[in-house]
Amino acid sequence: MKGIILCIFFAAICLTGPALAQDAEKIVKIEVVGNERIERGVVTNAIKVKDQEMYDPDKIREDVKNIYKTGFFSDVQVDMQQTPEGRIVTFVVVERPPISDIVITGNRKVKTEDLKDSIKVKTGAVLNTEKLKETIDEIKKYYASKNYYTANVTYAIDYEEGYRAKVTFVIDESEKAYVRKIEFMGNKAFKTSKLKDLMRTREKGWFSWFTNSGLLEDEALEEDRRNIEAFYADNGYVKAKLGVPQVRLSKDEKEIMIFMTVTEGDAYKVGTIAFKGDLVVPEEVLKGVLENKPGQTFRASLFQKDMLTITDLCQDKGYAFAEVAPLTVVDDQTTVVNVTYAITKGPQVFFNRVSITGNVRTRDKVVRRELRFAEGDLFSASKLNESKRRLRNTTFFKEVDLKVVKTDEPDKVNIDAVVEERPTGSISMGVGYSSYENVILTGSISQDNFLGTGIRLFLGAALSSINQYFDFTISHPYIFDLDLSAALSVFNQERDFETYKYKVAGGSITLGRPITDITRLSGRYRYEKADVFDIDFDASDYVQDQAGKATTSSVSGLISRVTIDDILMPTKGSAIDLSVELAGGPFGGTNDFVKGVVSAGRFIPLFWDTVFFVRGTVGFTTAYSGQSVPIYEKFYVGGINTVRGFKYGEAGPKDITDTPIGGDNELFFNFEWLFPISKAAGLRGVIFFDYGHGFNGSKWFNDMRSGAGFGLRWLSPFGPIRAELGFNLSPKSGEPRNVFDFTMGKAF
Repeated sequence: MKGIILCIFFAAICLTGPALAQDAEKIVKIEVVGNERIERGVVTNAIKVKDQEMYDPDKIREDVKNIYKTGFFSDVQVDMQQTPEGRIVTFVVVERPPISDIVITGNRKVKTEDLKDSIKVKTGAVLNTEKLKETIDEIKKYYASKNYYTANVTYAIDYEEGYRAKVTFVIDESEKAYVRKIEFMGNKAFKTSKLKDLMRTREKGWFSWFTNSGLLEDEALEEDRRNIEAFYADNGYVKAKLGVPQVRLSKDEKEIMIFMTVTEGDAYKVGTIAFKGDLVVPEEVLKGVLENKPGQTFRASLFQKDMLTITDLCQDKGYAFAEVAPLTVVDDQTTVVNVTYAITKGPQVFFNRVSITGNVRTRDKVVRRELRFAEGDLFSASKLNESKRRLRNTTFFKEVDLKVVKTDEPDKVNIDAVVEERPTGSISMGVGYSSYENVILTGSISQDNFLGTGIRLFLGAALSSINQYFDFTISHPYIFDLDLSAALSVFNQERDFETYKYKVAGGSITLGRPITDITRLSGRYRYEKADVFDIDFDASDYVQDQAGKATTSSVSGLISRVTIDDILMPTKGSAIDLSVELAGGPFGGTNDFVKGVVSAGRFIPLFWDTVFFVRGTVGFTTAYSGQSVPIYEKFYVGGINTVRGFKYGEAGPKDITDTPIGGDNELFFNFEWLFPISKAAGLRGVIFFDYGHGFNGSKWFNDMRSGAGFGLRWLSPFGPIRAELGFNLSPKSGEPRNVFDFTMGKAF
């Protein structure tokens, strides 16, 4: 029996011996010491060994590397403690010091402020070498986005007293890389020069140092790719594709080459056009308004425009939520695109409640009277758009939005009129200079929305060595709450011409009412007393004959048609004015004459938010009752409002002393290209060409004068400002080669 027990005892010892050895190799606890600012979790998240795992020295060595990779520690040691239960593993870490200061040096071409988002370390945080490396990469990326591809960035660490560290990022900016060449491959239908004209990205040119052309921006290049594809689609190449642009740097990384591959495909024409669904507008009417016609080159832009036109026509029938789904079938055999417009009309709805928000100063009725619809009217998209245009053109509001809101009743919609007011009052004083008047002192007080009623008040004065002018005007767009405008103006002016002086005082009353939403009829009565005096002894006989006092009592009729989208910052639309004035006769006064003026202008939107403007103006005046037209009632062509590059009246008749004496007729044309400089600031640039003259008799196109130049248009807090430098393209003896003009007032 004792022998059996002894055998069992020795067997138990043999079986438990390996287990005790395994327990000795087991990790029973993991500790972290030495971390003061860095949380323990940063270390435990970096290590792979876990409690109750078997001890593996390779894993421990790997974990030490992982802790180093966090970047927070300058030293990492491992302490092992053997216990009967197993091993206790302690990671002993030494933290890097906290950052006391971050300095950036060497950045001469990039502002430190612009690099802040690239800095991935912060003062007060523990120094982290990985974050420093990440910061270097981010700074290099930022410089590359600005075309500094060879910029080099390093960092230096200065250890200070109190165990703190100062980090300095040292930047060697090098030089910008410019686009040297843009090359297209596969383009047969359009020349490379044409495709380049569609791009924002440009090759480096003579003026790149000033215009920054030739720089590469990823967003701009992607936009260029889309624009070129859209251009092809707009010229019938509906399957044209542009590959991903290939960008290559020269060996010295100072020049950029861009290669773009075009797959053009065939040019397609418009095939059949059909309609299906809810034809709330007759099919023949729909076909009549389409701009994409069968047999014509298929144009994607007109396709989208036609879809919107059909939608508007349906909405004008009260179907506010009408949807038009264009269905296209591309026939590769006949190279045509067959189009079907599927129309879903939805419910017919009526205008319900109109709510107005955002009008802090402006009264509700000032907004409501510009609306072309009333509560209860059948919904109309065109009336909604016209209302928005009219509200913008009051000039009281910076933003206007008319939101269509569904109601619980399926046949009614509410309109939320949301406006953002702009400053409408100003007090200004200034000193200006012109080559014609020398120093000019100006001052004005204006309020375009007096007490929020829409009444306009203006009091202004201008003083210079040759001109003194005072003006007061008050106008009301809806006098007595009627659809009738009224204006009263009084003024006094004294002007010193080269061979005589002219003084006038007077005023006018104007009444007007709309004929349609875009056409207005006005009538004006004007009364003035004028005096021509201090005539030089060597003045021409014509000027001598003007000496003395005279009165003008006249009545004018004006009809105008305006579709301009924004009076202050126009981008599209037209304005046509026709006026006829009769002075004397039944209206009294000493001056008897007839004057007529016709002016027509149009704004045409172009690429890149630019606008082309063209205007033509023709005027005539003639006297009756045996009189002659007074010198101050003639047309003076030359100056900022007629032909720029000339002084006031110098593009018209002059006397023997070269003093402008005005013409009985005027004819001039203005051509402008307007381009945005800063949309947020309301700043645009302009390049212009003017052609015309003032003249007597019937020599309408003889001796036409021309001027060209450039300038700025600024929608300032004080009102629209124009500053333009015009060059006389064919100066005659005694005429200046260029004239600078400056004025404040409406853009059109």
